[in-house]
Amino acid sequence: MSCEDDIFCGINQPKSEKVDAMSDLEKKHIPVIEAPSKVRKGEPFEVTVEVGKHLKHPNENAHYIEWIELFSGDTYLARVDLIPRMTEPKVKLVIALDHAHPLVAKERCNLHGQWQSFPFEIEVVE
Repeated sequence: MSCEDDIFCGINQPKSEKVDAMSDLEKKHIPVIEAPSKVRKGEPFEVTVEVGKHLKHPNENAHYIEWIELFSGDTYLARVDLIPRMTEPKVKLVIALDHAHPLVAKERCNLHGQWQSFPFEIEVVE
């Protein structure tokens, strides 16, 4: 088996950004970022990351999202740990950037491994 065929090898990402072309597994696991496309340098703004936006992910003891992380490029910004049933895989974070790198969210499903969002381009202006 190659890494491409093993969802526990590396970080998974849908092959297409088009929701209609995604499998149900991809729709349930892809983290979706919502944020302004343009922000002011150093000023706080809200970023929402939701897993299961395209198709609800199970949230039960046997199958759930363990955590969600947010990055600006390769720079780690935040991590939220989740437990089943009592938390939902949707988080709102307030961040401030001094320069632009695409935002990237990662998550881990206890049954289906790690998944990564598509890069969310953001412009930082003076």
